[in-house]
Amino acid sequence: MEVKHPRAQLQGCPVQAGDPGPCDSVKSLLLEWARDWGDAIPLPPFQPINPVAPGATAAPRTMAPLRLWLSILTGLLGTWAQEDLYRKVFVFRNDPSDAYVVLRVSPAQPLLNFTVCLRSYTDLTRPHSLFSYATKAQDNEILLFKPRPGEYRFYVGGKFVTFRVPDSRGDWEHVCAGWESGTGVAEFWLDGKPWPRKGLQRGYAVGPEAAVLLGQEQDAFGGGFDVYNSFSGELADVYLWDTVLSPDRMRAAFQSLRLPPALLAWSSLSYSIKGDVVVKPRLRAALGV
Repeated sequence: MEVKHPRAQLQGCPVQAGDPGPCDSVKSLLLEWARDWGDAIPLPPFQPINPVAPGATAAPRTMAPLRLWLSILTGLLGTWAQEDLYRKVFVFRNDPSDAYVVLRVSPAQPLLNFTVCLRSYTDLTRPHSLFSYATKAQDNEILLFKPRPGEYRFYVGGKFVTFRVPDSRGDWEHVCAGWESGTGVAEFWLDGKPWPRKGLQRGYAVGPEAAVLLGQEQDAFGGGFDVYNSFSGELADVYLWDTVLSPDRMRAAFQSLRLPPALLAWSSLSYSIKGDVVVKPRLRAALGV
């Protein structure tokens, strides 16, 4: 059965299963475009490359129009990957840096409870952002920020609490931060061990429509970066749940054991890299893994 975009007539390029040919890459991109964008962006009719009359010999094909379409579609869709990143890391190569990683997450409703976990490896001594979740109403809706060695700030709705920890001395650090609206209790776990709980934003609701970034602090929705708050080093094992994990599961996150389904999961992360960030195998073993 032929399938066509409702707004585009792919003349000469029917989209059918098992139909090989020079239009295949354009077909798949157009179908992805249709799924993601629907009728939101008008698409002009697509003309085939060098159509051939029945019985005629095909002329040499040029790739220039195809490259143009691929460029246009890439600009519309963005470059997204989704994969299992087990024992892999994001390497933020430069210091300071304007690079970051965008994570795709869409909570169905405001968050009244959540846990965010990640693993970092850096020798930075200046302030740097680890995880930034911003809405149009509040740029520090959820933020894990390290102003100096031995100190973390955990933000919810623009307010923060501070947790002072031992200096990592060049080792990986695994952190989990949990929060529940009903009690306003904020939890902080470092390398599988809990720190004294603190009070933060009782009764607040975290907005669901968010820009979620690794490596930069957002001072505006999706932007407003200060490169001297950027991250340089390696990040891994990023998760976000819409509940506060139990102590056993906090320790399981540190040990990279089986974890419950998450809004963001390192094992099936949907992400887009912006700037000088690369995905590489982990070289240095993290404690607990």
